[in-house]
Amino acid sequence: MKGYSRYFWFIHFIGDVFFLNIAFILMYVLKFDTIDFSDKYRFLIVIYNAVWILVALTLQLYEIKQLKRLDRILFNLFKSFLLNALIISAVLFSLKASEFSREHLYSTYLLLFGLIMFWRYLSVQLIKLYRKSGFNYKNVIIIGGGGVADQLHSYFTSDDILGVRVKAVFCDNPLSFSIKKNIRSLEVDLFQDFALRNDIDEVYYTMPLTYTKKIKSLVDFCDKNMIRFKIVPDFRGFIFKRVNIDFFDDVPVITLREEPLTDFVNRVLKRMFDIMFSALVIILVLSWLYPLIAILIKLSSKGPVLFKQARSGVDNEEFICYKFRSMAQSDSADTKQATKGDARITKIGAFLRKSSLDEFPQFINVFMGDMSIVGPRPHMLLHTEEYSALINKYMVRQLVKPGITGAAQVKGFRGETKELEDMEGRIRLDVWYIENWSLSLDINIIFHTVWNVFRGDANAF
Repeated sequence: MKGYSRYFWFIHFIGDVFFLNIAFILMYVLKFDTIDFSDKYRFLIVIYNAVWILVALTLQLYEIKQLKRLDRILFNLFKSFLLNALIISAVLFSLKASEFSREHLYSTYLLLFGLIMFWRYLSVQLIKLYRKSGFNYKNVIIIGGGGVADQLHSYFTSDDILGVRVKAVFCDNPLSFSIKKNIRSLEVDLFQDFALRNDIDEVYYTMPLTYTKKIKSLVDFCDKNMIRFKIVPDFRGFIFKRVNIDFFDDVPVITLREEPLTDFVNRVLKRMFDIMFSALVIILVLSWLYPLIAILIKLSSKGPVLFKQARSGVDNEEFICYKFRSMAQSDSADTKQATKGDARITKIGAFLRKSSLDEFPQFINVFMGDMSIVGPRPHMLLHTEEYSALINKYMVRQLVKPGITGAAQVKGFRGETKELEDMEGRIRLDVWYIENWSLSLDINIIFHTVWNVFRGDANAF
């Protein structure tokens, strides 16, 4: 990458770590009136730094796309602070380290949030000012005048922080979109002379791949003049957003669906997160919530506390899914969905379903390995059989473990599926989740789930 762009993430990173230590030390001095750390606090500051680095890199806080909008900066920092606090709490709990000052811990996080927000705002403004002054830009050319070229043009010109200047768009036919005044529109034959005169760094080719001779000529020219040449294929006709190219000897093979969870490291990372999160919920919440809800369920209706039902899991294998029983016992439990105003729902059951408390026993499923915190919701066996025959990509959702919550649930496809298009919308988001999985996406969905619980969800009944 031209200039110093590759170091911008490191500038943010160093600043964050610096302010973390400043906040920790300052709050220690204010709390204990001394700069002389005890051994246990020396250990704690090392843990603070290690956990912050792990969380920040996992959530990709320093990618340039995470630094464009203030609302996204705030949201990403909030996620990182919460995950950081959960991990620190788990470490201290596992070590039975109750002698640390809670006041010091809380005040450190509060001060750190303010310092990092100030640093993030200042650093982003400095980068923008640096680039607006004419420094640290990549000069690029787009070859092609169709929809993909339009999307690239819109993206590159959307924000100065990207560090890209589109110098020209080359196409032999009239462009299908409007370009900004400072960008030229030229014929492809003029490309070589223009590239040499304007110090071009990268070329983005968006025309058909069938023009093999033209592509070879462009590649040879770019290689000779140390210009990076990038081909942008048009996959807009597919729902797949990520593709992967492998080579079998010299034969390129395009995989239209990238599945991050086929990677061993990603699966281990997700499983570790599931174990840690579910263990905390079971110990800190379910341990006292279970007996309380059990009493209420027993007082409201006859039957067991837990509702146990066979559901479709990963690789379409059956497992027993646990929920707090919210309905009176009936023979239709394995065939009929809950509907609004369903007479089977008990009074306490209505509250449990509305507040999503009925789902809490599924953290046991997560801890046992049958489910994940985030993933496609597990369906009844009958529904899996029925919808797999009606919806083309339905079974793709069975490639991963089902979840307590998922992308479809936070995007409005929770609860009853009255029409086939409702299930199709759910499946579309489930497949999107599988193709775009990341730990930060899981955390994002968890936050939206919690927010929906407090805000209220019209589909929760």
